[in-house]
Formats: sequence, C-alpha cells, structure tokens
Amino acid sequence: MKFVKSLAIASALALSTISAGQQAYASECGLSCCIAAGVDGIGSATGLTVSLQYDTMLMKTNKRGTNEITPQQIISNQLAGTAGMYAVSNSMTMQKIAANFAYRMDEDNAFVLTVPYIINDMEMMMGMKMMPMSPIVYSLNNMDTIEGLGDISLLYLRDVYKDADIRTRQRFSVGVGIKAPTGASKARTRSGHLVHMMMQAGTGSWDGLLIANGTMAFGEHEDGGAQWLVSPSATYHMTTRNSLGYKVGDRLNVDLSTRYRVTSKFNVKLDLNGVYSQKDSTDGTKDPNFLNNMMVPAAYQRTVNVLDNVNNTGLASLFVSPGFQWIVADGVTLSGEYRIPVYQDVRGIQQVTDNWFFLRATAAF
Repeated sequence: MKFVKSLAIASALALSTISAGQQAYASECGLSCCIAAGVDGIGSATGLTVSLQYDTMLMKTNKRGTNEITPQQIISNQLAGTAGMYAVSNSMTMQKIAANFAYRMDEDNAFVLTVPYIINDMEMMMGMKMMPMSPIVYSLNNMDTIEGLGDISLLYLRDVYKDADIRTRQRFSVGVGIKAPTGASKARTRSGHLVHMMMQAGTGSWDGLLIANGTMAFGEHEDGGAQWLVSPSATYHMTTRNSLGYKVGDRLNVDLSTRYRVTSKFNVKLDLNGVYSQKDSTDGTKDPNFLNNMMVPAAYQRTVNVLDNVNNTGLASLFVSPGFQWIVADGVTLSGEYRIPVYQDVRGIQQVTDNWFFLRATAAF
C-alpha cells in the first residue's frame, strides 16, 4: 500500500511543470492563447491520466509600464484637447475549463491533449466629449460574454534522462507540440465590430510549442519516497499570423516548482512563474465586414479603444504561487494554487492580472 501511495504521488508530481504555457500568460491574449496552464502531471506508469482543470483570472488594475494608471486617467489623456470618445477595460474576468488527456505509451514517451472551454467577461468604461473644451462624460457597460471551445493543443513528450523507472528521483524531458485554431477568433459585438483579440475564445492561428522540464527529488519520506521535489521548466510558444493578418506575440514561460510532502497523501508547494511575451503585430489586413467602408481599420485595430492597439501588447511578469496536492484515493488527486503577481511590466497600457486561481482533479487509469 505504501508503494501505491508513493506511485500516486509521483504521478501527481512528475512533469507537473507543464501546467505552468495555457497560462501564466494573461493580459494581451487572455486565456485563449495560454497553453502552459494545462496538465498537472503525467506520471511514471504507462496508461491514461485524465484531469479536469478550472481556472479564473481576475483583472482590474491598468498599468503603463510598471506604474498603475486609472481608466479615467487613460481616457482623459487620450481626449485631452479634442472631442471624441475612448474606451478602456474597467475589469475583466477570464475563466477556463480544460479537459486534459495524458497518455504514456511506454516508460519514455507520452502525449498530452488539452481541450479548453473559454468564458470571458468584461466591463468597459467609456469616455465622451462633445467639444474639445467640454467635460468628459463617463459611462460603464458590460460586454456580451464570449464563450465557447478554445484552441486545442497536442503535445509529445519524451524522457531523455531518468535515474530509475520506479520512484524516479531525477528526470529530464523535452517535448514539441502544436496548437490548432479550433476556438472562434472572429466573434463580433452587437454593432458588428470584431471583439478585442484578447477576449476571443481562440487566436485563429496554428502555433508551435517547445518544452523542456525536469524533476529532482531530495530527502526521504517515511513511506520510502522523496520528501522534497523541485521541478524547473520552460515552454516556448511560437505563434503564426491568422487569416486576418493578426499575430499574437511569441511567449516564453519559465517556471520553478518546489513541493514538500507533509504526509503520504498531502503536500504543499510554492512556485515561481515567469512570463515574457513579445508584442503582437498586424500586417494591415482590413476587417472585411467593417460597417463603414470609408474608414476600414486593420482587423482588431480601432483607434477608439485601448485594447485594439498592438502597441499595447507584450509584457514581462513574475508570479508567486502557493498551492497544494491531496491524494483523495489511489490514483485520484485534487490540487490547486493561487498565483500572486509580484512584478508586471507591460508595453504601452494594459490591464494586468490581479488574482488567478486554479483547481484541478486528476485520475490515473
């Protein structure tokens, strides 16, 4: 029985750093282009592991660089000395439910399929001036919820080094993957405009993934397993341009997860999650369904909204993530974490992550 418990814990911990690509990346493309917040462990034993993960990201703070700026300040600066209107996100809630299917073919090779469902909500603040010297009139309105199937990803992982097949204490793995444009990327508002790219359920592009991660175990637990586990990982997400000429910036996730086994069935963890994303770009392709044919903008690019500007994309951020893992039965694990932003530096003006919660259930077959 002790061996079964140790194997279950190993299954929950090994390669768990993959859960750091459909995510720690947030602000400019939301959860639609997050891959890393996916699978919480593949395990050492051959066979199928299935997990269901829910995560929700709450975004309220706007920043210019590393400095906070209020929505009213953004609008006031934009409309200074001129008449017109301008809109800023006042708050966003991004939710994702992901089913992850990890199949280990043999001792060294595994595949991971992730199928996400996206739910995005936003409250917008609008500012309007009738004349250059008029006061700004502010109003709030809620955007229609964007929800549906997200972009599905498939990963192949191979162990290139491990010190033992059972009770592995050192492991290094590499992997490649692909993200398919299965999520809707051309959703429109009631007025016919394209929804902001970061709020779309998908990005509309075929993307590539490169992964490297490892696990190192230290100390001895009373059941014969390791007391501590340290798991570094890196995921590089290579994006392509979609059919409307928009390209979400490439992204690098670097993560370090440290776990301490309190009992044979329960452990606590503390992760560091670093994210660097490049600036988005557009090739100027026009929105083919824009209502005003005399003033057709590039797709996803409108001058009246801070979100529809590639100059307001790209970031560097660091999260600290306390969490837990609990083996509720042989082969069944519950885990969760809370990602706390400790550093966020954005290009231009962006709304950043204030709170990010994860909860997942994993079962090995």
